[in-house]
Amino acid sequence: MSTILNRLERARSGKGITVVSIIGLILVPLVIAGGLVWALWNPAERLGQVTAAIVNDDKPVTVNGQTVPLGRQLSAGLVDGDQKTNYTWVITDASDAKAGLADGSYTAVVTIPENFSKAATSFSGDAADAERARLDVTTSDRSKLVDDAISQTITQTAASLLGRQLTTTYLENVYVGFNTLHDQLGEAADGAKQLSTGGLSLAQGAQQLANGTTQLATGATQLSSGATQLSDGAGQLSNGLSALYAGTQPDASTGSPGLVLGAAKLAGGAKELADRVSQLSTAADGTAAATTQVAQQLALLSAGCAASGASETYCEGIAQLATTSDVIANGGSLDPSNPSVEYPGTTALAAGTAAIASGAQELSTGAATFSASLPTLVDGIATINAAAAQVASGASALADGAAQSATGTTQLADASNQLASGAGTLSGGITSLASGLQSAVDSLPTYTSSDRQTLADVVADPVSAGDSATVSFGTNSAPFYAVLALWLGALASFLVLRPVPTRAFGSTRSSLRLALGAFVPAGAIGMLQGLLVAVITAPLLDLDAGGWLAFAGIAVLAGLVFAAANQALNALFGGAGRFISMIVAIIGLATGIIATVPQVLDQILTFLPIAPALGGLQAIAIGDTGAAAGVVGLVLWLFGSLAATTFAIARARTTSVKALVPAVA
Repeated sequence: MSTILNRLERARSGKGITVVSIIGLILVPLVIAGGLVWALWNPAERLGQVTAAIVNDDKPVTVNGQTVPLGRQLSAGLVDGDQKTNYTWVITDASDAKAGLADGSYTAVVTIPENFSKAATSFSGDAADAERARLDVTTSDRSKLVDDAISQTITQTAASLLGRQLTTTYLENVYVGFNTLHDQLGEAADGAKQLSTGGLSLAQGAQQLANGTTQLATGATQLSSGATQLSDGAGQLSNGLSALYAGTQPDASTGSPGLVLGAAKLAGGAKELADRVSQLSTAADGTAAATTQVAQQLALLSAGCAASGASETYCEGIAQLATTSDVIANGGSLDPSNPSVEYPGTTALAAGTAAIASGAQELSTGAATFSASLPTLVDGIATINAAAAQVASGASALADGAAQSATGTTQLADASNQLASGAGTLSGGITSLASGLQSAVDSLPTYTSSDRQTLADVVADPVSAGDSATVSFGTNSAPFYAVLALWLGALASFLVLRPVPTRAFGSTRSSLRLALGAFVPAGAIGMLQGLLVAVITAPLLDLDAGGWLAFAGIAVLAGLVFAAANQALNALFGGAGRFISMIVAIIGLATGIIATVPQVLDQILTFLPIAPALGGLQAIAIGDTGAAAGVVGLVLWLFGSLAATTFAIARARTTSVKALVPAVA
C-alpha cells in the first residue's frame, strides 16, 4: 500500500562518498568557526563603523562668572574619543535622530537634556537643590542584539569621565576654600580689634554731634516760624498802607479829589455851614421873641374879650388863636384829638438852632485843623508804606532762609542721630566680631542629615546615563531568532528529503510538477515550522492580536520560501548547496548579533532570502512600515527558487548520446 511517507525519498543514495564530500565535511566546522571568529572577534576595534547620534539640547550655565557648557563638553568627549573603540558620532537635532533610529541609520541616540549643565553643577549651590544630571540613551529597534549594551557602556564611560572631572573640581575648590578661610579669618580678627577701638571713638563724637545738631534744628525751626509770621504781617501792613495812600491821592478815572483836597473842601464847607447856621440861629432867636410877644398879646386880648362886649364867637376865636400862638411859641399839641403829636415851638427851635450853630462852629474849627495836618499824615503814610514793603521783602527772604536752614539742620540732626546710633551699633558689632571670629572658624556651615546624604550622592556620581537604555533581547531578537530557526529548519528538511525525485529522468510529468511534488512536503513542514516559531516567540513580543497574526503570517511565508530556497540550492548544487545554505545561516547569525561585523557581510545579507524575512518580521515587531516590502521580497524568492528547482530538474532529465551508449551496451 502506497502512502505519502513511502513516496518521500531520502537525500542519501547508493552512491559512494567522494573526496569532495570528505573535504566538505572537514570544512564545515572550519567555516563555521572561521566565519564566527572573523565576524565577532574583538568587535571593539570596529566600533568606528557604527554610526550613532548626539542631540545636545543643553543650555550652558554661569558658575562664578564663568560659562559652563557641559553638554558641549560631553558631546566633544564622545566625538573625540578613540575611533577604534568608539562609535562614529554625528551631532544632529531631534527630528533627524528620530528618523535615523526609525530607519536604522543610527544605532543609538544620546540626548543631552536642556537642564544637563544646571543639574550637573547644582551641588555647588543650595544643598536642597542638588540633583543628578541625566542622559537619555535610545537605541534603534533595528539595532543588533548587543548594540544596546555597547551604546550604554560607551555613554556611561563618557558620563563617568565628565562626572569625575566635576567631582575633582568641586573637592579641590572645597579644600582650597578651607585654607583660604582659615588664613583670612585670622587677619580679620586682628583688623576687627583695631576697628573696634576706632568705632568707639566715632560713636562718642557722633553722639555729641547729634546733640548739637538737634538743638540747632530746634532753633532754626523756631526762627523759620517767626520769620514767616513777620513776613506775613509786614506784607499785610504794606498792602493796607498802599491802599490807604492810594485813597489820599486824586483819581481822575473816578473823579475823586483825594483825601487832602477833600479835607480842604470839607474845612471850607464846614466854615460856610457854621456861618449859615449862626445866621439861622440869630433868625430863630428873633422868630422866637416875635412869636412869644404875639402869644402874649393874644392872651391879653382873649382875657379882655368878654369884658369888651364882643360876641362869644369872636372871643372863642381869639382864645383859640391865643392858644395856637402859645403852642407855636412854647411848644405843645395843635390837635386836641391827637395830643401825642407835639411841636417844639419857636423857643425850643431857637435853642436848638443855637446848639447847631455852636456845633457847626466846632466842626469848622476841627475840619480846618484836620485839613491843615492831613498833608503831613499822607507823607507819613507813604514813608511807612515804603518801610513796610522793605520789611515784608526782607522778612520773606529771612523766612525762606530760615526754612531751608531748619530743613537742613533737621536732616543733619537726623543723620547725626543715625550716625550716633550706627556708630554705637558698629562699635558693638565690631567688638562682637573681634571676639567671635575664632568661634566662626569652629562654626563653618553645617548641613542636615538629608542635605549631607544628597550632597554625598550627587558629588559621588554627579552625572548618570539614566536607565532609559537597557540590554534587550526581546523585540529586537524575536525576528532574528525566527529567521535563523526557519532557515536551519529548511536546511534540515533537505538533509532528509530529496530535492529532486529519483524518477525524474524517466517520468512523464513536467519538470514543474516534479519540482512542486518534491517541494510540497518540505513547504508544508516549513509553514508548520513558521507557525510554531511564531507561537514560541510570542512572549518576546508586545503585539495585539492583529499584530501577532501579521507576524505569524510572515513567519509561515518565510518557512515556505526558505524550503523552496534550500530545495533550489540542493537541486542546483547538490551537497555544495547544503554548504551554501550553512554559510547563509552563518552570515545571518553574524550580522544579527552585533553591528560591528565587516560591512561586506551586511552587503551580502541584502542579497539573501533571509533579508526580506528579517525586514518584514522586524517591521511588524516594532510597528513600523516595511512589512509589505518584506512580503514582496519573500514572494519573489519563492517564485525564483521554484523556477531554479524546475531548471535543475529539467537539466537532470536531459543527457547526451555519449552518456546513453554505455547504458545500451
